[in-house]
Amino acid sequence: MKKVKRDARSRRRKIRWKIVLPFLVLISLILYIILTLMFPHKVEVIQPKYTVCDYSLSKAQAVFKTMSYSDTDNLAEHLYYGETLNIYNEPFELGKIDPFVGKTVILRNICDGTELVYMMESNIDRQIPLDALPQGFYEVYVMENLVKTRLIAQDSFYDEFYTIRRHNGLGMEIEIVADKDLIESPLENQTILDKNYVFIRVTEKEVPEAIYDVVIDPSKYQTSDNNIIKNDVNVAEALFDSATLLKEKLEAYGLKVFITRDNEIIDRWGLDGRMAKIYNVKAKYYIALDINDSPNANDKGARIIYSHYTSNRFATAIFDAYLQQDDLTIYGVGSPGNKLGIISGRILEDKMDVNTDVRETGGKILGAAKYSETAAENESFALNNPYGVQSILLDLLFISNQHDYDLYTTQHDALIENIALGFADYLQLEKVTQ
Repeated sequence: MKKVKRDARSRRRKIRWKIVLPFLVLISLILYIILTLMFPHKVEVIQPKYTVCDYSLSKAQAVFKTMSYSDTDNLAEHLYYGETLNIYNEPFELGKIDPFVGKTVILRNICDGTELVYMMESNIDRQIPLDALPQGFYEVYVMENLVKTRLIAQDSFYDEFYTIRRHNGLGMEIEIVADKDLIESPLENQTILDKNYVFIRVTEKEVPEAIYDVVIDPSKYQTSDNNIIKNDVNVAEALFDSATLLKEKLEAYGLKVFITRDNEIIDRWGLDGRMAKIYNVKAKYYIALDINDSPNANDKGARIIYSHYTSNRFATAIFDAYLQQDDLTIYGVGSPGNKLGIISGRILEDKMDVNTDVRETGGKILGAAKYSETAAENESFALNNPYGVQSILLDLLFISNQHDYDLYTTQHDALIENIALGFADYLQLEKVTQ
């Protein structure tokens, strides 16, 4: 029988694709994973030119696209007093009640949706407390009669501010900004925001070394004509000693403290004066210390003076603590609405505070450098300075009174310690652990 030769192709095994194809896919996947682990591909997340929460540029653009408001209110000006932000619907004028007073300000944190609500008061230390703001990126609204409007500025601006050191040298960096071109637009020659909406960004940061928290001023007796000696005490030197001791005690709370002078004579006025130094260090709080004397040997005791335009809270906290010292008495009657010895400064016909130390450290918000030709020597750095320092003048006692003299010379440390305690309690500070 004749054999039939098989075709060579028929003898080849057929490839079983149902088995081979999944196997090839598996091999490819394994190779891809190995190559990815060995040579990872980095996806670059583009950040906006101005940081908004932890948003990427695309997310910031998407969020900002939703921010368009027809109901708006104008921010004409903003000023600081201590750690308080004051906002004005009209250009600032000393003694004038601004339209924002009595209205409610709402800060909405776009990072987490939380809201902070503040009633705008006429007292310049009772508007927006920057020291109490948590980290975040805030829209600013003004509300009256349940009508909520978005705060805008006519011109764009960027403003930076630091609160005092509170946590291991850290404070809050506060940026107040208004710019419709705040972040990049995906469309050329267009902005995402349609107006210069006002935002407040709060970030915990180390406070720059050049910025101080507190200024202590051994105040009154600073000229050769007024450098008095009573009961063998040189008042100018005694005030410097008190300031140095208070500095040491405040630094125990982690604060950076500046004294306006060494044990020397130096005036208030001009570029080389004490006030210039106060503005240069950008402190938020100012404590002027004074020691009184009187031809009447029976005059004795302490008092404290604060600005007519502030509440009494800061002054009361300091004075209450100071009076904890046994046998310390109160001088004077105080002023309406206050405890004895706590005095709201009188204002003059031009609406300025009568007390020089308090007025001249307040910058624009207290009319600094406008009172007289002498005050005008500070015009270049004080007149339009938006950063007013929250100030008090503490009259420690009467060195001309024997009782006060004995108190000062035997219990000086305790007296100064109480001032520091009052300051720390008011600002809720704790001593730094070594």
